[in-house]
Amino acid sequence: MKPEIESSELPDDVVREMRRLDKSLAVLTPAVDRQVAAAAAAHFRNRPERARPAIRRWAVSGALAASLVIGVFVVRLQTGGERDLLANDFDGSGIVDILDAHALARTNRAAPAESQAEINALIREIVALNGSGS
Repeated sequence: MKPEIESSELPDDVVREMRRLDKSLAVLTPAVDRQVAAAAAAHFRNRPERARPAIRRWAVSGALAASLVIGVFVVRLQTGGERDLLANDFDGSGIVDILDAHALARTNRAAPAESQAEINALIREIVALNGSGS
């Protein structure tokens, strides 16, 4: 580390020159800020406003709508086969299992003939090994 040199060790003319060069910056006052803002406003006053072309806005909106439609279409394609089976997910577990058939049997005691056929069809779908339901 270099030891600091005190001003008493330097010649007076060097100290005076260094003090002359080492002046602090002028602090900007609110009046100076207002003058700068007024000058900037006057400078930019005559410039024409650039309006964004309507084509760009429509292009962005159209691209967003198209991507949304494609996304919905892809999701529907992926979940289309499961939708009919998941409509019978009575307990909300995300899968249709024998518990859903039991829940269906408990809720449909009013019309036994129709209910039993519906329950039997659901059970066949659940226990089918190849997914055909037969």
